[in-house]
Amino acid sequence: MIRARNPRRDDRIILDLVKRELFSYTLRTMPDLRWDASEVKRRLNGNVTFVAVPGRLKAVGFVSVKKNGKEMFLDMLAVDPHSQGRGWGSALLRETERYALSRGCSSIRLFVDETNGKARMFYGRNGYSEHRYYPNLHCIAMGKAL
Repeated sequence: MIRARNPRRDDRIILDLVKRELFSYTLRTMPDLRWDASEVKRRLNGNVTFVAVPGRLKAVGFVSVKKNGKEMFLDMLAVDPHSQGRGWGSALLRETERYALSRGCSSIRLFVDETNGKARMFYGRNGYSEHRYYPNLHCIAMGKAL
C-alpha cells in the first residue's frame, strides 16, 4: 500500500533511509558534508511525501515531492535494500506521477548523484531520461514528460 506520510509514525524510518540510502552517495563526492536530520525534516515538511507500507508493517520506502509551477520536483526517493526489487520504488513513482497529474503538472524532474548508477538505471527503466550534468553538485538532472 502507498499512503501519505504520518510524521510521528514514519519520520524515524524515513530519516534512516535518507541517511543510509541517499546521503551515503552524496558523501562519495562531497566528503566534508555533514548529516543534518533537521534539514531533511524541513524538506519533508515543505513537500508532499508518500510511504510504501507492506500490509500493516512499517514503511519500507518513501518518495517526497514538491510542485514547482507545471513541473513536479522529486526531491527524495528511497527503498530499504531488503525490499528493493519488489516493485515498491516503481509504485512510489506511479503515485508521484498520479499526484503530479492531479495537480496539473506536465513533467517530473529530479537529481541523481553521479555515483548512484543503480538509481540512474531504475529511473531510466521507468521512462526518465538524463538531461544535464551539474558538475558543482556532482548530480545528473533527469526528467519525464507526463
